[in-house]
Formats: sequence, structure tokens, C-alpha cells
Amino acid sequence: MFEPSIELYDDQVNNDFTVAILQLIFWAVLARRLYRLPFSKTAHKLRRSSRRLVVGVVVGALLVPARLFTILVMGGYGPQFAADRLWIGLPLVAVPTIFALVLTLPRLRRFAVAEVADRQAPPTPEQRLRAAAPAVTLPARAMTIGALIAFARLIFAPTPPLFIPALLTFAVAGGWILVLGRRHRARTAGVDVRPMPRGGARTRRNLVGTVTVLALVAVYAAWDWQTSKLPDSYSMMDHAMTYGDGPEVSGHGHLAAGAGGAKVPSVSVADLTGPRTGVPDKRFTLTATDARMKLSSSAEVDAVVFNGQLPGPELRVREGDLVEVTLVNRTRDVPTTLHWHGVDVPNAEDGVAGVTQDAVAPGKSHTYRWVAGQTGTYWYHSHQQSSVQVRRGLFGPLVIEKADPGPANLKEFTLAAHVWDTDKGEISSLNSYDTLRRETVPAGTPVRIRLVNSDNFLKTFTLAGVPFKVTALDGNDVNAPTELSKVKLPLGGGGRYDLEFVMPAGPVRFADLAAPDAGLLITPDGKGELAPLLEAPDFDPTRYGSPRPTPFGPGSDFDRSFQLILDNKPGFFDGTPYYLWTVNGSVFPHIPMLMVREGELVKVTVVNRSFLEHPLHLHGHRVLVLSRNGKPVTGSPVWLDTVTVVDGETYELAFKADNPGVWMDHCHNLEHAAMGMTIHLAYENVHTPYLAGRATGNVPE
Repeated sequence: MFEPSIELYDDQVNNDFTVAILQLIFWAVLARRLYRLPFSKTAHKLRRSSRRLVVGVVVGALLVPARLFTILVMGGYGPQFAADRLWIGLPLVAVPTIFALVLTLPRLRRFAVAEVADRQAPPTPEQRLRAAAPAVTLPARAMTIGALIAFARLIFAPTPPLFIPALLTFAVAGGWILVLGRRHRARTAGVDVRPMPRGGARTRRNLVGTVTVLALVAVYAAWDWQTSKLPDSYSMMDHAMTYGDGPEVSGHGHLAAGAGGAKVPSVSVADLTGPRTGVPDKRFTLTATDARMKLSSSAEVDAVVFNGQLPGPELRVREGDLVEVTLVNRTRDVPTTLHWHGVDVPNAEDGVAGVTQDAVAPGKSHTYRWVAGQTGTYWYHSHQQSSVQVRRGLFGPLVIEKADPGPANLKEFTLAAHVWDTDKGEISSLNSYDTLRRETVPAGTPVRIRLVNSDNFLKTFTLAGVPFKVTALDGNDVNAPTELSKVKLPLGGGGRYDLEFVMPAGPVRFADLAAPDAGLLITPDGKGELAPLLEAPDFDPTRYGSPRPTPFGPGSDFDRSFQLILDNKPGFFDGTPYYLWTVNGSVFPHIPMLMVREGELVKVTVVNRSFLEHPLHLHGHRVLVLSRNGKPVTGSPVWLDTVTVVDGETYELAFKADNPGVWMDHCHNLEHAAMGMTIHLAYENVHTPYLAGRATGNVPE
């Protein structure tokens, strides 16, 4: 097996596509020339053409091992990257090629070595019939059909299990070849080869073929367009369910089967709340308004903001606090919610419109109450049309301090890396700074940078001028972090890093490499300059820090296992054509819910076969990374709530099903989530009373 290179994944996919296209084009041309071989003007030309076609068949046959090689290279990334190619695509081209070598090649060789007495004499009827025999012409046309369907299967790649897709694919190919076989036999049924249609007859035949193909494509497109339309009102409970590798669990009905078959009432999401009584330790009000905001460069953003700030105000609480946050909506026409990204709140407090609550309409308010049971760097944002609302500014940082927050002189910077749509185009910034921000911190002062990537895409950051430690990932402490220097810090959308260092006697420069001229420059005396670090190796969190015991791990017995294959294909979403971002070949709301039972230990394998990274965010749970690309974690345990799976990567994740509800799990490239890369995790006997869809005002993305 080949050692995969994640950096070369897109190149390897392109190589496989290239060989598949070359195979299709080469055999299509070869098939046409073989079909026209009986109509050579002279026997000499028939012999000369046969010699060339012998070479063509041999060269075409060599494309099969070439395709096998590219498939094996893809298999180096994991079986899910090559299984459909190997068991469906390869037989479609290998079998006809074998027939071409066994049947076509010997007959062509006989023509190629035949003596020609009169170079100007036309082929005899017998020679024409032998040149037109199905054994000569049909394998190449079958190969063309196989190559065409194999290439289509690269674009519309099936996901396991492959038995039904393989059966349907082979049935289509076989039926098509049988029809062609009958036509080939018919052309040699008389004493001479049936002549090729010419003029009007040929035009009519080509027209009929073209119209038939276009009609089939149009029928499929119309069906796909119609079935892609989202209902005006629908419930998440309407979804199909999948139980993965584990026992079937009860459904969502208001009465569902319990132990011993007894009927037990289904729990409503609306009842899974935080504490309804008690005086909150921290109380906040976040007021959403429309605003025209300026970045530090004076570029203007047509924004929607919390409390008139860009981004929203930092909410800082302490571990164990009862937190109460009231959302007041004073926008003109922007229903919204609040989601606590990475905080495992009770389900009713999760803030997903149409799943855990109704969106808060303009002029209305909603109060969230939850206990801060975690510590670290988090953030809050809208979960109603989030691809639009977060982009425009409805988000802010959330910090949950430990009971012992650290040194009294600790200096903290909370930075949200964001991309804004401004009157000057797209601009990357840290908070509202799209120019260089300068700060003064005395030498010897401990410094912590709390970094939030609030953008859709993976960003890369650097910290120059000082050794530093990555002390937390997604709010979860790293065990025994060691000092780093001259490394790049890739961070997917929604993810967070905590960076700590002691302020040196010289300047320190933090940079987002999407806008390296901006960033944060910290100096001990307000003087000095430092260029951003641009080139360095990437930080690998799975090899950082030291191991420590975890409640479960790669060797655990899992109660339930799921596989999620992230991919893309052309199609329609809600009646609009897109290049879709799919999970197991489907898009929301056609992706079955992942069903679990409370207390189960769950394993999820995530495979990214697409052309972009996907930061997969699981609501209500943090996950332990078991392995990445088949390699176990060797450093500190990696606990995350947003796992950025780069194209070509495979992650094995695990979590304890200990927070009942109906949870949205989705790509945190929010545009991908808006176009269907959204799934739901549902617990046994839990249902939501809320509805989504245009008629409800709830858009849960």
C-alpha cells in the first residue's frame, strides 16, 4: 500500500480523473475507427488501418494498469477513498479490455499480416464481414461505455455499502452493451456489411440519439430539482434514522418503547433546560441591532451586531457560575438566536432555530440559563441563517475562567479572526482591526492569547519573537505543553487555540497569514518593529504534549459506531443548482439522524473525500480524537468540539452520549452547512416540538 500524502491528495485525485478521462477519450476514438474499419476503400488500407488499430488496442489496454495504479494510490488514503473505484469503476473498464485483447486483437493481427495482391482492389464482402464482426468492434464500444460510466461514477461517487450501487451500475452497462450487440449482429446479417447511414439518415440517427440522451438528463435533473425542494414547514423528527453499528433504539414518538416493551413518554427538547430558578451569578443582555460599522482601516461593514460592538462583547464567567443571558432583538427584519459554541449546555439552551427553539423575531426576546461546567475559550453566535448572520457580525467571544484564573498580572488578548464583506471588498481582520494593532506589555508579564477562528475556512497563524505554548485546544487543556517557536498554527473554522508566553524584552508579532500586514504587535515599551513569521512547519496537535489517562480510548468497546463520508457532487439544493457538499452521498434534510441511547460510548469515523477541508462541529458534546489518518494520538489527549478534517484525511472520534437531546452536527464552513452538510444526533425517546422551513421563520443552519 502506498504511503499517503495529504498535501498531494488533490493531485492524486486529479491524476485518477485524468487517467479516467484519457481512457474514455482514447477508447471512444478507437471504437469509432474500429466501427469504420469495414468501410476501408481498399484492402491495402484495411491492412494498414488494422496495424494501427493493433497498436491502439495494446496502448488502450495499458491504460487499465495505469488506472489500477492511480486507484491503489487513492487506496493509500483509506479503503473509503478507493473501494468504489476498485469494485465498480475498474471492472467496467477491465472486463471489456480483456475481451478486446482476447477477441479483437487476434482478428486485427490477421488483417494486419494478410497479403494484398492488388493494392487498389477494394475489400471483398467476406473481408468486410470479418472486419465488422461483433468480436472486432463490440469490445471497444463496450469499453467506451464502461469508461463513460466509470467516469460518471467518479463525479457521483457512491458510498458504502456498495452492493446496490454496483448492481445498478453493472445493470445499466450490461443493458447498454446488449443493445449495441444486437445492432452489431444486425449489420453483418446479410451477404455484406450493412452500409453506414449517410446524409439525412445519419443526421436523423444522431439527432435521435442526442435527443434521447438530453431527455434522460432532463428527466433526472427535473426529478433532482423537485425532490431537492425544502418543504415550507417540516420537523427534524421527519428524518430517517440510522443506528450505525449498534442495536436499534426506540424512535421519537410521544409514546415509545421502553424497557421490557413498556410505553414511556417521549421527552421534549423544550423540557431539557438549564436551571429555571436561582439567582444567576452572571447576567448579561445582548441586544441585536442593524448597524453600519467601521474597521480600523475605515472600511465599512453593513453589519448586524450585539450591543453595538464588532464583534459582540466578551462574556466572561467563572467555572460553576449560573449564567443568564437575555437576547433582545431590535433589528429591522433579522430573526436570530444565540448558540454557545463548544459549551455543552442542556439541549433547550443550544440556540438552534427550528431544533431547540423558535428564532427570536424582531421586537422579541429570549432568555438562556445554563451552568458553566467547562473552562476555556469559547464563542457565541447566531444559529439562524448563520452563514449570513455570523458573517455580518452576530457573534462574540465567551471565556469561562477556572476557579483559579492564574497570575494576577496575566495579560489577555481575545482575538476573533474574521472575514468581513465591506465597501472595499472582503477583508480579513482580528476583531475589528484590519490594520496593525499595537499594544504595550511590560517585559516579564505572562501573556495569554485566546484565539477564535470565526471564519468559514481554515486559517493559518504565526507568533514570532518569543517561544510560546499551546495550552488549550477548543477550550480543553493540553497536558504538559512544551515551548514552540517558528511554527505555523492552522486552525479550522469555529476552532480555538490558547497561546501563552512570557513577554520578552523585544517585540512580539501575532499574524493571520491571510492578512500578514495587519495582526497584533506587542512591545514592552511601545517601540520597535517585527516582521510577521511567514514560513514555518505546521503545528501538529496530535503529537504535542504528553499522554495522560482518558475515560475511553482506541481500545474501548464501543456501543455504537458511525461512518460519515464527506464528499461533493453536482446537484440541486432547495431547487437551486450547486456543487453539493454531501454526507454519505446526501444533503440535509435527506441525511438520516444518528440515533444513540443515553450512556452509550460512540465512535464516529469521518472521511473527507471532497476538495476542501470541513470543520465538523458537534453540538452538545466534546469528542476525543482516537486517530488521524490511521495514526493514533501520541501526545496529549486531543479533546475537540470542532474537528477540521482536511481533504484526504480520516479521523476516528469518540464521545460519551451523556447529554440527551436532538443535536445539530454540521460543517462549520457555514456556507457548506447552509447547502446541506448538516446532520443531527438524536437520543432515544427525545423529540423536538419545533418546526423549520420558510413558513415557520426558522432556518436552522
